[in-house]
Amino acid sequence: MSSEKAVIKTTEEEITTAEETPIPCFRCGICCTCYQPPLLPEDIESIASALGISSSECISSYALRVPTKEGYLLRKTGRGCVFLGLDEDEKARCAIYLSRPQACREWQPSLSQSACLEGLAKLKSEGQLMQLNELFRSDEEQREFYLSLDRVLPPQNPG
Repeated sequence: MSSEKAVIKTTEEEITTAEETPIPCFRCGICCTCYQPPLLPEDIESIASALGISSSECISSYALRVPTKEGYLLRKTGRGCVFLGLDEDEKARCAIYLSRPQACREWQPSLSQSACLEGLAKLKSEGQLMQLNELFRSDEEQREFYLSLDRVLPPQNPG
């Protein structure tokens, strides 16, 4: 069975990677506007504790009752997750990041995630060059991105 591939174009070359290769989060917030994560009982307790409210207050203010095994989804507003905010630089931020639901903790940004692809498109329109420092401001984020590529690229032949 063949693996899906994604092509990243650089000024020097085209790099083909496995689409499921994890990438650093662009903090575009698309996943927070598209998805409603299920809330496990421990998620509700964690969020309630972080907000200094009871579990029942957390459910009534931030959860939506649904007929799933979990029983609740995180509530959305017109702009997405009820806890989605923006930093001064317009990057998405989670108001309960340290207490976010398990589904959010397990989310893995990758080129196979339609939300991540939409986030890339949002950052720059198709056909324009995008410099790595436009996506990742810190050297550490840029290094993580390169390391994610190294995990799937074949070794380079010198010469």
